[in-house]
Amino acid sequence: MKRMLVMHGPNLNLTIDYIITSALNLSQDQVQSLSTSRNQDTLNIYLLLINKHPICPYCGADTSSKGLLTYTFKTQDIAGLKTIVNWKRRRYKCHDCHRTFSEDNIFTPDGMHSTFSMVDQIMKDLGDISINLKTIALRAHVSIPTIELYADSYLRIPRQFLPEYLGIDELYSDMALKNSSYLCVMVDNKARVLNEVIQSRSKRELSTYFENIPLSERQRVKIVTMDMWQPYKDVVKKYLPNAIVAVDPFHVIEHLTAGFSRLRIDIMNRYEKGSRAYYLLKTWHKLLETDYDLDDDPKYNSFFRQKLNYRNLYDQLLEIDPVLTLAYHLKELFRNFNRTAIYPSCTNEITSILDAFISADIPAYEDFLTSITNWKEEYLNSFRRPYDDRKQSNALSEYMNSRLRVLINVSNGLSNFPRFRARALYALNRKLYYTISHLSVYLSFH
Repeated sequence: MKRMLVMHGPNLNLTIDYIITSALNLSQDQVQSLSTSRNQDTLNIYLLLINKHPICPYCGADTSSKGLLTYTFKTQDIAGLKTIVNWKRRRYKCHDCHRTFSEDNIFTPDGMHSTFSMVDQIMKDLGDISINLKTIALRAHVSIPTIELYADSYLRIPRQFLPEYLGIDELYSDMALKNSSYLCVMVDNKARVLNEVIQSRSKRELSTYFENIPLSERQRVKIVTMDMWQPYKDVVKKYLPNAIVAVDPFHVIEHLTAGFSRLRIDIMNRYEKGSRAYYLLKTWHKLLETDYDLDDDPKYNSFFRQKLNYRNLYDQLLEIDPVLTLAYHLKELFRNFNRTAIYPSCTNEITSILDAFISADIPAYEDFLTSITNWKEEYLNSFRRPYDDRKQSNALSEYMNSRLRVLINVSNGLSNFPRFRARALYALNRKLYYTISHLSVYLSFH
């Protein structure tokens, strides 16, 4: 059963007409007739536009109307109701060539049944990677395949131009190519945007990607940040001839602290459970592994049965084993260097620091020493500050990876990689936006 939409007030008709014409981006003088009906939670609009008596688009002769066809489409909710427009669209016939054509469609993209404003809202929602397709579809009162159609139609994103300051990292995903478990994620470290997502981080796939880019474009890349993965380094050296490789210092410190943690656990396991040394190394090792304000207010400690502050516990930790104490001081020496080093003077400072590690001959630090020796030049390059007084790191890549994980999680097992890549770049690169021009869709650049 249909019911007329009821609104109260002295300007009833003017108010509803104004709301509807505004929603459809129409002026009052474009409308010949407008009526509405409500069926439960749906508002139906019946619309006829003024006859503009267009000339024939084929020969330029006069035309006349030969009838009306109802064209139905959705627009954004009005008064909290799902809104459907039933537009009585004129058909015209030419007086001379007798060809027919339809009244210009000013409401929807050609071939679609949602208004431009609704498509715009859908595209804005697609730009929020925390929103899944089901939620977007429910908001727009369309199906998930319709949202996928819009995404595939309007997010045709070409390869992005290589930036001067490139970051490369990987992201575990089932969407990776067969025999590869990781996607390759590239960022523009200076512009702070996502630059590209490739379906594999393998040396072969990366080589193919860069081989298809003109040499002149590849030559403009100045610095590439990465973790300590040799295939990345090999590809950069071969295909980006002017680029300096900078290793993310976070990963270097990770190697160092992992070595210290192994030593701490090894020493702890030499002591009996319940002993003073075991208790300290098991419960309070964080005082040796992270930064703490040691001079806090004393608190009662049930093991020692007295009030102690962090410094009391810290001092006792360093009394347990001389090798642990030496390893701790070496770790802090390197961490301090990592915080304060300035390029290029850091190249001399690191030599004496590494000599101290070598002289200490602590087996737990062997992996760290091997890594830092093999990647020393690239690690020192991380202290270069060519823009924004910013050290080189993979921090932006790690952030982008966290956002991409959100997109993967809300996508509920998404397996369509091109669609994932397009939405990821659209959402995480502010330089990209969609435009609609008839049946063609272009990606525009600010």
